Amino acid sequence: MTTSPIPKARNLSIDNIKAVLIFLVVFGHLIEIYVGEDHVLRSVWVFVYSFHMPMFALMSGMFSKAQWDDKNATQLISTVLVPLIGFEIIYEATEFFLKGNLSVYAGLVAPYWMLWYLLSLLCWRLLLPLFSRMQFGVMLAVALSLAGSYSEHAGYFLGVSRTLIFFPYFLLGWKLGANVFSVKKNERLVLSAVIVVAALIGSFMLKNDFDYRWLYGSYSLHRLEMANLTGSMYQLLQYAASTVIGLSVLYLLAQKELGLANIGKRSIYVLVWHGMALIILQETGVLRAIFKHENTIALTVSALVSLAITWVCAHEKTELLTKRFILNPLSWLLIPQAAPISAAIATEQDKPVQQEP
Repeated sequence: MTTSPIPKARNLSIDNIKAVLIFLVVFGHLIEIYVGEDHVLRSVWVFVYSFHMPMFALMSGMFSKAQWDDKNATQLISTVLVPLIGFEIIYEATEFFLKGNLSVYAGLVAPYWMLWYLLSLLCWRLLLPLFSRMQFGVMLAVALSLAGSYSEHAGYFLGVSRTLIFFPYFLLGWKLGANVFSVKKNERLVLSAVIVVAALIGSFMLKNDFDYRWLYGSYSLHRLEMANLTGSMYQLLQYAASTVIGLSVLYLLAQKELGLANIGKRSIYVLVWHGMALIILQETGVLRAIFKHENTIALTVSALVSLAITWVCAHEKTELLTKRFILNPLSWLLIPQAAPISAAIATEQDKPVQQEP
């Protein structure tokens, strides 16, 4: 007589962290158009962008497998490629409906807005079996990132620049594993809090002429006018700062049950749908109305609106409708065995993702 294996319980702490990170993605995208108009908005935005996408890449790596087989390939198609293709069509169709032409991203042969993350994730997952067998895989990924930044062609094209820039974080997450935050020590807690507070204060102390394009990961050193050794050193400093700040934030978030696990496990739906919510708010003039107020009110309202968008996009009804009308039909077209995407996504640690993330 055989017994069925007991399903592995989801890591609620990780789901809580993912919920906070995906909220920050929504919040960052909502305020970013207006960050040049106010020092407070700009400082908050710089603080968020200093760690939130690096840590999303890191957490995606935590739950990625270095083995390559039919099951993993099918899962990669259903959980990454299918949403990428489906929502690329949806967003480009929306652009055409609103403006009469395709988006600027289509002209650059790049994924639409936040969808760059899915294309980069696809590339990272494909590269992982190779880099996982290297002794110094993370260091090589950093070296490739530094070298690629010198290319004048590095940028939005197929998301190449971001794929290279954020790949070291993905690899680091794979090496650290999902239990990296399980060890709880008071001294580590205090140090993490000090680092986060210092980073927040430092964001407010930055001068207004700070070139925040560094935080996007989509600009070559030539476009940043630093295609020299100084530019490479700046990149290395940014890697170090983002890693230290990001891991400190995640460690603090992992200390308590935040009650956000349901949002975290559906973060993929927030990633792919929040852009539509922001397009609606922008087209209807709601965003302009929010940022006509002074910064305290604007920040508060922005946070509340971001919370609402995150909650709606992560709702189980949104998940159900997205699977039924978009993901399942497209999955059926792409996967011969008709493996249902609903089952694949249910067992996957959802990964996430301006006009720039």
